[in-house]
Parts: sequence; C-alpha cells; structure tokens
Amino acid sequence: MSIAEAFAEHLSKEGYHPRSAKHSDFLSHVIIRDLLDGCPRIRQRAETGELVAKLCHHQQVGHDDWVIDIALGSCAGRPSPPVEGEHIRLTQPAIIQIAVELKSIITEHGKARRNRLRDFNAFHGYAHQYNPKTIAAAFLVVNSSENFYSPLRRPDDITKHGSKQRSAAQVAQEATNIFRAINLRNSLVDPPGLEAFGVIVVEHDNLALHPTPEKYKTLHKPTRVAPIPPSLPVGDPMHYDTMIQRICNAYNERFGVVA
Repeated sequence: MSIAEAFAEHLSKEGYHPRSAKHSDFLSHVIIRDLLDGCPRIRQRAETGELVAKLCHHQQVGHDDWVIDIALGSCAGRPSPPVEGEHIRLTQPAIIQIAVELKSIITEHGKARRNRLRDFNAFHGYAHQYNPKTIAAAFLVVNSSENFYSPLRRPDDITKHGSKQRSAAQVAQEATNIFRAINLRNSLVDPPGLEAFGVIVVEHDNLALHPTPEKYKTLHKPTRVAPIPPSLPVGDPMHYDTMIQRICNAYNERFGVVA
C-alpha cells in the first residue's frame, strides 16, 4: 500500500485534528518503512543497529533547538539490533545523517503554503548548519477536498476550498507548485536547499468528525487519494517515490563507506 493510500485510510478511520501528533507519527513510521524497503544499505545498517531512528528529536544547533520529525543516524556506542517486531531501533542517534520534516496543507491553502515554504527553508538551514553532509528531506500532505470541517472552528463553519474561478483541485495544485521554488541539492557544493522533497495529495473533508455529521451528509465524500492532477505523476521531482530514491542515493554517496 502506498503512503497516500495508507494515509487516506488512516484519515477515514481517525479523522483529522490539527493539534494531534498521531497523524505525523503515522506518516513517520510509513516513511521509515519505505526507506528501509527502498534502500538496502539503510535496511542493512538498521538490522545491525548501526542506524537508529528517533521521532520528534530535539537537536541543539548553535543557540537554537532544532526539532526534527524523523531523525536517522549512527548509534551511540556498540550497535544493538532492534527488538523483535521492530525494523529499526527507536532511540536517539549520536550523529544525524538523515533528517525529515513533515508538514501538511489541509485547509486555508493560500496562507498555509507560504508558512510551510518558510518552514522547509528554515529546516534545511538548520540541517546544513548542523552538518553539511546531513541529508535534509521534506514531506508534504496537501488536501484537495471541496469542503473541510475543522474541530477548531464553529460547527457551522465549513470551509469551501474551491470557487467559480478555481476548483478545489486547482487550489491544491497551486499550493503544491509553490514548492518547486525549493532547490534540490545533488552535491555538497550545490546552493542551499533540500536533498529530497515529496508530496502526496488526498481528498478528506473531515465531515465525519463533525458533532452532527448527518447534517452534512450531502456534502460528505469518502476520503481518497486525489487523482492526477493534483496528485503528482511518477517521475515528477516532487513525487514521493523520487524523494525516497534521492534520500537513498545521497545516503550511499555520503555515508556508504564506514570510516
């Protein structure tokens, strides 16, 4: 199951709450799974315990606290394989080799997309200040539903994403395209930017989470992976599979040989 399909299923069961960490945690475990499946060297080092992972990892960079959604790196001390049932040991890395930032644009796309762009630019700045070799990757979920209910707003305040001029799918596509301004680095001498960036697009109106969902049953639509477009085709530089491959390639080049 792809990450987009898995997240659509997760949203169908759990709904979406902007103040909950469960959505980020869910996606983090899927991304780690895909990195292990897609990169033999990462998988091999995870199996021996040489490579470990930590979610919501705090790392001091200068005077700032850099918070990383997924931090993967070398273990502290002697390697210890993960416990039974786990594919990687979840503990604090000694040296961060891969850092992944997770963000979403679920509603209010015009404001959110610029905030997320600033977040990603700040993130790769911290990563490469910490260590120029650190692989900085970002992952983004964009919602392209026509309507959306937020539990932080009044029950009768349902956000409509589309308009007569632009459909909800076009709004989502415009939000996604702004991130093409981020430079993708292929080497240590490239200009500042991310090593990898991936986007998935889903349609989720959250109306099932409404206090009186029957009131909006004519608006409610099943959660699903958005069609192409606004979802990205395979081969797009911001496709999720490309993100995984770019992380793997950078890891092999920068950390493939043990000193």
